[in-house]
Amino acid sequence: MFTRKMYQCIRFAAAACLAVAGINASAQAYPSRPIILVSPYLAGGSADAVARAIAESAAKDLGQPVVVESKPGAEGLIGATDVQNARPDGYRVLWGGAGSLMIPPALRKSPPFDPVVAFTPVAASVDFSFFLYVHPSFPAKTTKEFIAYVKANPGKVSYATGNNQGLLTMADMEKKYGLEMVRVQYKGEVGAAADLLTNRVQAIWATTSILNFAKEGKLRVLSTTLTKRSELLPDVPTLREEGIAGGEFGGGWLGIFGPAGLPKPIVQRLNTAFVKAFNSPDVQGKLRDNGLVYTPYNTPEELAQYVKAQREIYRKTATELNLVQD
Repeated sequence: MFTRKMYQCIRFAAAACLAVAGINASAQAYPSRPIILVSPYLAGGSADAVARAIAESAAKDLGQPVVVESKPGAEGLIGATDVQNARPDGYRVLWGGAGSLMIPPALRKSPPFDPVVAFTPVAASVDFSFFLYVHPSFPAKTTKEFIAYVKANPGKVSYATGNNQGLLTMADMEKKYGLEMVRVQYKGEVGAAADLLTNRVQAIWATTSILNFAKEGKLRVLSTTLTKRSELLPDVPTLREEGIAGGEFGGGWLGIFGPAGLPKPIVQRLNTAFVKAFNSPDVQGKLRDNGLVYTPYNTPEELAQYVKAQREIYRKTATELNLVQD
């Protein structure tokens, strides 16, 4: 004879089975409509351009269009929170990373989210080329000479920051080598470059967005934070080659993320498609053209471990550099 408690247990088990069956059925039918890839970066920029190449390639495997939707602003938080608040059904995913997921929370005493908890890692990442640019008149040809000059002239060198990665990289260098410089913050690298070209500021850590000025001889490039030299500037040494400490987060990285609670079958389906996309000749070419390097975390679990480690690095660095704000 069934008791009330036994009946409730049976109902609970049945409901759980139905829920699992529903997820499995949904995953088997997935995707049945276009997928939105949210890009928290300005349309036309290198990050956005790469997102569109990845979306086009992934769509071939998924059998549905992958539409890039640009949602820039608030240091990437607008696009990131858009996906954070989306239904975990695999139809809205994020092209996000250090700039949109790691740094904004690390710089705030009351962070908008925990990047490890608020998102489901799917695939990637790609690392940005990040370079130390100086005005051609600056009396340094290497990063070591740059550090020596700044140290000998405290408070006389001004540097620009066009994003949070640039801010962290130069602030970290200041701390490690006891440098004293004047920081001038801009809304973006292109705006900062205008003052760098006229020598109003003398240096900046920046991506490839201002690389053409260097190729035209209007700026000088001293080094890169990448682990190996960039194909775009093969004559520019890495910080590691020069024996310079730092640059662990210079340039940042990007990957594909879903909202928290994304069902594992859907994660695996997306992972397969995006890993193929990242390895496709078209996307590899686009990455090279924009100074990006693909670092394969072929499983979501590998990317999840990387995200956890990055969260701790950014939290620790922001605290040590006294950059955390209310």
